[in-house]
Amino acid sequence: MRIDTYTFTTGLLIIFGIFVIYTRMRNWVESNVPIFFYVIMAMYVNTYADGIPALPIYIGLVLTLLLRFEFMNSSFNIFLRGAEGCSLAALLYFCWKSMYA
Repeated sequence: MRIDTYTFTTGLLIIFGIFVIYTRMRNWVESNVPIFFYVIMAMYVNTYADGIPALPIYIGLVLTLLLRFEFMNSSFNIFLRGAEGCSLAALLYFCWKSMYA
């Protein structure tokens, strides 16, 4: 593993992603933290695209914005939370993989 600013920043974003998972596990649907995370990740990937695909970021951002609607059915809400969790897990995997590449 190389030690430089890229790996340090990617590591900080992984920690921030774990905090987003924590907010989702606590059922804080109205929290703005996931939106900030996906916007920061989109800026980071568009600036330093080194093995991290942008598609999971944009899918996660859209799913996060859809979760903000309060009029959805509870089962559809659970489905959206699961899909967002999968995209977040894929994103964190790609970040982890790019640190050790």
